[in-house]
Amino acid sequence: MGLAHCIYHCPTLRGFSAANPLLLLTYNEDWVEHYKRSQYVRIDPVVHAAARSMLPIDWSKLDRTPSKVRRLFNESIDAGVGRQGLTVPIRGPVHGMWALMSITTNDTEREWSLRRDQFKKEALLLAYCVHEAVVRIQNEAPVIDFNLITRRECEALSWIAEGKTIEDVGVILGISDETVKAHLDSARSKLSALNRPHAVAKAFRMGLIY
Repeated sequence: MGLAHCIYHCPTLRGFSAANPLLLLTYNEDWVEHYKRSQYVRIDPVVHAAARSMLPIDWSKLDRTPSKVRRLFNESIDAGVGRQGLTVPIRGPVHGMWALMSITTNDTEREWSLRRDQFKKEALLLAYCVHEAVVRIQNEAPVIDFNLITRRECEALSWIAEGKTIEDVGVILGISDETVKAHLDSARSKLSALNRPHAVAKAFRMGLIY
């Protein structure tokens, strides 16, 4: 994918905390220690934006006006973190659980603008696949029988993956909005997904939809 780095951060799994989160990353250890020592988490706009958002966060869109924030980004670039970044907030599967998945690149602003949208789709899929694996390992979740997913449920997931709304899918499939929701919720349950985006990600990964 031409990435500079990939980072997974989760403070809410059993045995971890905000002060001691689960971290899976490719950053240089010196940068990680410098980030912690400088307590940059307190001012990092990526972290603060992710706490309020359900959608991928493009670092280039964040406010870098405060001098401390500018210093954070300048130092991160010098440390090889990457010139561009995208962070996906992850919620679930239980109330209060959350995580972050970030990818970074060394793209120029023009290069990033040309492939940012595609990266958002790939980052969303990547984030939920990694989080699913972490939660499964942590909780030793049972194996899922993907043969239980019906054709109609796959169709509903497929159209949602294309960016269609519940209402759009209802019109396309000739069914009511409530039936669409029932198909999606049934698929989510059978896939042991955290939410609908996660169900779509798992369906992609398992080849149920394309």
